[in-house]
Amino acid sequence: MYTTRYKLFRAPRLRHLKHQTDIARQIWNYFLGWHRMRYSLGLPYMNYHAMSREFTILRTAHPEMFAHWRELDSWASRDILMRLHRAYERFFTYCKQRREGGKPRKVRLPRFKSWRKPYSFTMSPSGYKFDEDTVHILGRPYRFNLSRPIRGNVKTVTVKFDALGDAYLTVVTDDVASEVTPKTGKAAGFDFGLRRMFTGSEGIAHESPEFYRQAQTNLAKVQRALSSKPFGSGNRERAKQDVARTHRKIRRQREDHHWKLAKHLVLTHDILVFETLTFEGMKRLWGRKVSDIAPYAFHMKLKHLATKHGKQVIYIDRWEPTSKTCSVCGQLNALMDLKTRRWQCQGCKSKHDRDVNAAINILRVGTSTLEVGDVRLAIASNHRRNYPVPRTHNPTRPCQIL
Repeated sequence: MYTTRYKLFRAPRLRHLKHQTDIARQIWNYFLGWHRMRYSLGLPYMNYHAMSREFTILRTAHPEMFAHWRELDSWASRDILMRLHRAYERFFTYCKQRREGGKPRKVRLPRFKSWRKPYSFTMSPSGYKFDEDTVHILGRPYRFNLSRPIRGNVKTVTVKFDALGDAYLTVVTDDVASEVTPKTGKAAGFDFGLRRMFTGSEGIAHESPEFYRQAQTNLAKVQRALSSKPFGSGNRERAKQDVARTHRKIRRQREDHHWKLAKHLVLTHDILVFETLTFEGMKRLWGRKVSDIAPYAFHMKLKHLATKHGKQVIYIDRWEPTSKTCSVCGQLNALMDLKTRRWQCQGCKSKHDRDVNAAINILRVGTSTLEVGDVRLAIASNHRRNYPVPRTHNPTRPCQIL
């Protein structure tokens, strides 16, 4: 599957699409409230098929109350019911694993959707028609920015508004995105950190710009302006858009940095080895610092690009003592704490930088079970010398090779 996102041009007719998203939200909230009422009365859960039957009965037997539901595409309406069903299924699976003594990732009950927050609806296989840079949705034409061609057969089309009122079109096709790139013959390990986003086994540190921290002054300014506006006024709505615009800029800057860094790593290495970490637990310890780096989102982009270019991303066990093990002789320094950034091995007297040493060990553990063949391990040439200081990688450099 290949997914592309396009922005719809601003026009007065977008209010019709906004109305469709409101209908989709009403359907979600109606059946969610129905589920909660049935639970309070001790009635069993309604699956997707039962909700679909009730949806048909409501539209036909009570046209005076639910006539506006007919304005939304029938497939899109039932897709909302399927979303609700899958949300409950994930919650039931979580409860079952907890009863069995496991520790699954926490999943909450589905919540009601507020009209203040953007919502979406998905259409397939009808309800839309493409004509170059124009899409016809429910018989109405909407122009969008055709930033890249639509490749393959269209499977689903999703319409969603953001907090600023801009409409976006997400198109999913059956095209398989793949690009043949030359092999570099290099394998590298990377250690995640808070001071440096990633430290490579070749001795290069990839810094995180921390866009949220950089925008604190501007964000505090627009939030103070929002707090001073009276409720219900037009100035408060404009101040809300200023806050949303600031957050959108931060998110876009972070995503742009992630894509460029991931593309740089994929094009310069054949095998990328990382350590398995629990980022949710790290957020509870260090909070906003981890959220600003967004390592989980970066790994998702990295794995996507690695699959696209035919490269490998390997993860080792989280309990491997990579930071405390000497990369030269293999002796374990069990008494080293987290504050120690540089240390000397008592066995071979080699001096190490904590992050570079951990990255080298991650690389060796990750490639120990692979048939690397002609792939050479990218290890810092001065890792046996005194305190190899990682070289900083400029985040803007990947722009030159994209």
